[in-house]
Amino acid sequence: MKRLMILAAIAMVALPLSANAGAIARKSGYENDKNVLSDPSALNWNIEECSHHGINPQVQERLAKLMGVPEANVRFEFCRRVLTAIARGAIPYDDYVQFAGSGVMTPSIARALRIAGSRPSKPQSNRQADIVLPASAKMDSGETFKGSTIASGSNGRFSVQSSRRSAKCSGTYDLTDRRPTIALPVKCSDGRTGRIEVTRAADLMSAWGKVTLSDGSSGRLTVGKVRK
Repeated sequence: MKRLMILAAIAMVALPLSANAGAIARKSGYENDKNVLSDPSALNWNIEECSHHGINPQVQERLAKLMGVPEANVRFEFCRRVLTAIARGAIPYDDYVQFAGSGVMTPSIARALRIAGSRPSKPQSNRQADIVLPASAKMDSGETFKGSTIASGSNGRFSVQSSRRSAKCSGTYDLTDRRPTIALPVKCSDGRTGRIEVTRAADLMSAWGKVTLSDGSSGRLTVGKVRK
């Protein structure tokens, strides 16, 4: 897969300024790369590629505190948050130039990195807000499930209600698991068990996959708003 021009500047922003010279994409190239990143597979590939670059240890320590992540996860989270924001059009070209060229932390970059102070904070609360996404599944038996996933810190859980019975099915997942496709066990209150094979978007705000239950039924699962 083609390595994007913007990736060089984004990945090297934590290095001395001289290392960034000449690496900044022109506006036309930036717009083209932004369009490429709208493809989830291209976004995932470039995030992974970006996350393997070196980073200044002092900057890594500082970013870990600002972003609220372990130092070991800084490079991946830094790349994921910035590139995902670019793909969504949340970082204007001029802000990208200031950030990649001289390390200026513009408001759009701060929001993308979810740095404290980049948005109004809620008083009397130091706890990061939970992320709740709608979840649904349609089985080949005609049974449907609706509910939600809740991500909090490094952990997540899901719970869905059956359309046919007073049964609920639920499970948990690990947000530190970076694999795009994961398998999760499911337990239902009516005694059924099952398995979900789910593929997550790079920004972790949507997912899709297959559900199989112990009664022999299977179906498709969607979480969030999946872009086609």
